[in-house]
Amino acid sequence: MRRVLFSLSFVLPFAACADGGEEDRPQSEVRFSATHHLYGFRALAGFGTFPVPGSAVFSDRGQLNLFDDSSYTVARTTGTSAADRYALEADGSLSVYVTRVGNEPTVVFRGAYGRVGANDLTSPGSSPEFVFTDRVSTPASQSLGVYYGTRIVTGTVELEGAWHVLSLHTVFGASILSPENVARGARGGVSIAAGAAGTARTISGTGTQGTSGLTFGGSIQNVLDNGSGNGTCNLTMNYTVTSQPLDARVMQAVANERLVLALDEDESDDEAGMLFMVKKFDAPGSPVDSVRVPGTFLVGGSTMFVNPSNSGSDAFVGTVTLGSSGSFRLDAVGNDGQDFAYQGTYTLALDGGMTIAISGTNESWFAAIDRSYNTFVFVDDFVETRANNIPELNLGFGVRQKAQ
Repeated sequence: MRRVLFSLSFVLPFAACADGGEEDRPQSEVRFSATHHLYGFRALAGFGTFPVPGSAVFSDRGQLNLFDDSSYTVARTTGTSAADRYALEADGSLSVYVTRVGNEPTVVFRGAYGRVGANDLTSPGSSPEFVFTDRVSTPASQSLGVYYGTRIVTGTVELEGAWHVLSLHTVFGASILSPENVARGARGGVSIAAGAAGTARTISGTGTQGTSGLTFGGSIQNVLDNGSGNGTCNLTMNYTVTSQPLDARVMQAVANERLVLALDEDESDDEAGMLFMVKKFDAPGSPVDSVRVPGTFLVGGSTMFVNPSNSGSDAFVGTVTLGSSGSFRLDAVGNDGQDFAYQGTYTLALDGGMTIAISGTNESWFAAIDRSYNTFVFVDDFVETRANNIPELNLGFGVRQKAQ
């Protein structure tokens, strides 16, 4: 049901025109100009010998600028990239072209951009999410991973309330040979305290990390300048497993009224990874509407193979289909270019959380849908038993596909 651990380049160069050899770069069906928060987390296909070294992962962040001539740039603290091209299809499918020089192939990062309902980029003040994946290993860029973010909107973000938490972290420098010392998936629920705009709010809640009980703590603060901001937040999420010391993870984060997107880029505390928080529906007063949940979501995500003797990573892109009768299906492709699928059933809670029962491997995943019904996050934090002895953890993020 899953890929074997090896890296095969899946190269997608620009095609040449038949009438003269010029580049035939696909034009975007949807063109617009907007700025976005951008986070990226990549890792090597193979981690080598245990323990996992910090050099096996690569974090990235910046500002993604899309322009209405189908071009984009990425602004980082080190400078702004040269302009390249993107193509956004009407249903939300996104292609990000990365032109390389010399012997390096030009590649395409596939993903999706929110185009449904209030999150449609054409709606005033909308804050759509996006995701795309680097599934191509080349000599100069051997890592695989996922990029994600949301549109920059000026103002303040009210963080008070109840939130779902889903995360996946790679672990470094451990001494005990165990899957949980390669990577750890976590899920749960937290409450963010009330407070004045721009002040630090306390976080508290409970969950699980694999099979262990987990207590969440920490704080989050919407960063404001003269009473206004762009969604950027200071976030410290504390993970405390029963009978173990508190593990404080300081992360880069951005928030809107529905979601918190975070990147843990600090490898010095022996962990790095990604975290998503999804605002819960107010059950029982205003519970999730089960009729609005089913549909197809365009997703991208990260996989961690957690056998300590054969560990590594992959990235995938595909679709999640939620059926009206509770069916679940993930159809995707990883870096080796081979399709794979998971199927099962989901049980929807009144607060928008979902428990997903996976057929075949008898896994239990967790997912959440946001209050717009158009952004979907899932985590596989279950270390299953497989015949090939390559158990895995997954974290996926996606947006609803727009009907055509």
